[in-house]
Amino acid sequence: MSVEWFDLAQRLYAAEKMQPVPRLAHATFKPSRAAVAVRAVTRGTTLAVSVARDGCTEESAHDTEALALLARNGATTVGTAEPAMLLTDDAATIPSLLALARAHAHHPDPDIAGAAAMIGWWADRADHPGTSAVIDLVAASSSRLVLGTAPDAERAARTWRSWLGITDESVAGLHEWAACIATGPLLPLLDPIHDDDRYSWDRTLSATTAGHDWSRPDNSASAAMGLRTRCDAADLKAAALLSDPLWRVRALHTGHVAQGIASVAAPPTGSRRRNVSVSVTCDRLDSRMRVDSAVTGWVGSPLDQPFERFSADVTSAQVVNGKLTLGIGVFGAHAPNDGDQVTLMPQPPSPATMRAGRARYWNLYRARRSWLSTGQAPSAVRREVPLDVLIAGAEDAP
Repeated sequence: MSVEWFDLAQRLYAAEKMQPVPRLAHATFKPSRAAVAVRAVTRGTTLAVSVARDGCTEESAHDTEALALLARNGATTVGTAEPAMLLTDDAATIPSLLALARAHAHHPDPDIAGAAAMIGWWADRADHPGTSAVIDLVAASSSRLVLGTAPDAERAARTWRSWLGITDESVAGLHEWAACIATGPLLPLLDPIHDDDRYSWDRTLSATTAGHDWSRPDNSASAAMGLRTRCDAADLKAAALLSDPLWRVRALHTGHVAQGIASVAAPPTGSRRRNVSVSVTCDRLDSRMRVDSAVTGWVGSPLDQPFERFSADVTSAQVVNGKLTLGIGVFGAHAPNDGDQVTLMPQPPSPATMRAGRARYWNLYRARRSWLSTGQAPSAVRREVPLDVLIAGAEDAP
């Protein structure tokens, strides 16, 4: 079965039951008490912004008054220690707000300037998968649930309100929507991304206090670090999804998770090696695991979440008698027995290693010892050519 057929089966089941089918057992975010629901709509040349806090009614304003409205609802970098979570049901809200914020980034009113800086921070964190700073409820719902409709229909907020039973179509109803899809425990590996959200917020507050202009383009070091943090967040989000049992079942059909029967080989006679070597004969041929891939696995199915897991590297991948056989090296702890059903998936990245790598990366850029960090094109430099290279070149000459 391909993943397209798997998704279709879920949609047909949802249509039969007339209720959403869970795609994830875990939540992708947790609602915040400081959350602000926002919707920005352009009408002619005017941008209308609607705002609502949890338990409050919707308020609307235009242009600079909209920024002042956001500030009154806690969406500002001035006089606040906790970042406001942005809830929206329209992907065009962030670009529209960002254009408004850039136009008034240097407004003399500190509330308006603070709201503009807050929007700049939202726009930056929205580029990080798994962030808790900006929640697009349509996208978050699609990752958590499957509806019994055509995929295109899931892109409309009205479709989700209908299936979730949310009658309030104002921005105040977004808080109820968020509560509907945020039930259950949080995906484990999203915590490091949320920690980075907090770290980014603290840096934003410090930069605001120091008078930094957030609307200016990033320098080379900041731009490089921004790209690095986005890539790390994407890797963590992908690994977080694979930590969910329901997503792992789907991942069987994309090749990101492999399932098969273990074959255990004892150490050769007379060998000083004590650990066994294991190979797994997979049920499917379309596994994405390759030689040297770092994998983690356990005895059981993708739906299981055992504490005892093994980690190894794929040492070989070959098709034997029409079935894919993965050699997963030599190891001792939690090794499967011969004939056990085994589930394999990629090893998740280490958040601590990622942070250490970003720190080294930042130090290299701050050192400004290369043309990459200075932004200046390298100049041509003539060097001495080794004698053996000259001789080899002379021999090749016609």
